[in-house]
Amino acid sequence: MKYTVVGLGEFGTSTALGLAHRGAEVIAVDIDMDRVNAVKDSVALAICLDASHANALRTHGIGDVDVLIAGISGNFEAQVLLVVHARQMGIPRIVARATSPDHIKVLKAVGATDVFNPEEEAARWIVQRLLIRDMTGYFELAEGFSIVEITVPPSLVGKTIGELDLRRKFRINLIAIKSVTTDPDGSQVVKSFNAVPIPDQKLKSGEIISFVGSVLDIANFMAHIE
Repeated sequence: MKYTVVGLGEFGTSTALGLAHRGAEVIAVDIDMDRVNAVKDSVALAICLDASHANALRTHGIGDVDVLIAGISGNFEAQVLLVVHARQMGIPRIVARATSPDHIKVLKAVGATDVFNPEEEAARWIVQRLLIRDMTGYFELAEGFSIVEITVPPSLVGKTIGELDLRRKFRINLIAIKSVTTDPDGSQVVKSFNAVPIPDQKLKSGEIISFVGSVLDIANFMAHIE
């Protein structure tokens, strides 16, 4: 897939580099040449232009991408215009950054397919981390309910899933087990992934296990295994 990231602030730069690192073809765009130069060696194409102008976007083939990430910060008018132009060019998926509930409504109204507030997402992550120790990742299913990843704590090493009796004792389910290695650059690579672990499977040190349930129930479980 081909991606365009517009707005190379902290969020946009991290997004562009993260996608490129995972093998995606990325076009990075910003009105500031210094920001463009900072990523040009890491992405497929880095362009300095004013993305609020439709002709500039079309001239550089921005309309041919599969996903556009609108990450302009500090200029909401330009962000709205970018989303409008992207919709008019027929880009299938338009992901837009918002900073308030009103901005979310406006961006959705003008054509964004996905809108999010990174500050709000960060706050949710912090809350989860405060409630659940050793958490390595989470995906929110609904308010108060998540899929949560933790590294197998020492007290559970060698125990089977059946022994834990999670559903009856804590109202949570263990839904996956994976093992990972770390590349020289510090990124993690999945060695194995078991999406259907059986009750007699033993947990090993260093594995990452995924639970689904309410955040409070998962936190209660973690408190009981300290």
